[in-house]
Amino acid sequence: MFTTHTIDLTTGPVQYLKGGSGPPILHLHPAAGPRITPVIEQLAARHTLFVPTAPGFNDTPPHAAVTTMSGLAELMAAFAGAVIGSKYDVVAESFGGWVALWLAVKHPDLVEHLVLEGPAGLRDKGTGGLPADPEARLRALFVHPERAPPETRTPQAIAASVNARNMYMGGIDYDAALAAALPQIKARTLVVMGTKDTVAPVIVAHRIKAGVPNSHLSFIYGAAHSLEFDAPERVGTLISAFLDRGEAFIVPQAKASAA
Repeated sequence: MFTTHTIDLTTGPVQYLKGGSGPPILHLHPAAGPRITPVIEQLAARHTLFVPTAPGFNDTPPHAAVTTMSGLAELMAAFAGAVIGSKYDVVAESFGGWVALWLAVKHPDLVEHLVLEGPAGLRDKGTGGLPADPEARLRALFVHPERAPPETRTPQAIAASVNARNMYMGGIDYDAALAAALPQIKARTLVVMGTKDTVAPVIVAHRIKAGVPNSHLSFIYGAAHSLEFDAPERVGTLISAFLDRGEAFIVPQAKASAA
């Protein structure tokens, strides 16, 4: 069971969900905002999940001092320091993956394992991204659209979330400063991509694999961008294996579990 909490940080309040039991995981949400996915529920059987809402998303107030992706990463580090208080694993989806990479760059000694699902921030301009058309967007996110979660946000909350996302991203598709800093990441890193993902081009995964020293790349065959809903059983099993095995995680085994 997940409960809702709010913590006051120096830049403003941060709302978050907490649930599960065990070693801590900081879960960073995609542009759709925080959601309790089947993968989160699976991980909560063996971990304590902390799921913060980036300020401005889901009717939460923005923080005037936090306006960039790297700034948001610093806020997430402050959040984790306040509510977790020790080293932790990070599992992040899409937009959250961009934040997570900056977090691991800026605080390499705090992140033990880093899991990035279809991460944003390193795609070439004019490639990937979400279509504007609602039907095309649904197809880009889900091979199995029947698995899409119901939309419970108001139109105003959705618009505010879009504005917040755009503010943090600052019109950037390829974050050159982040790309240059990838070798600073110490965390054991797993990049997970759907083979039918058109939102996050596969070149992003290869750039991270080439830049992050201790990194692995696994594909979820027949899945699109929203991996935690589109292929929850395979994604949850893969992430759990990576977090449990640590240095013993072997890419061929991961591929077998994801096939």
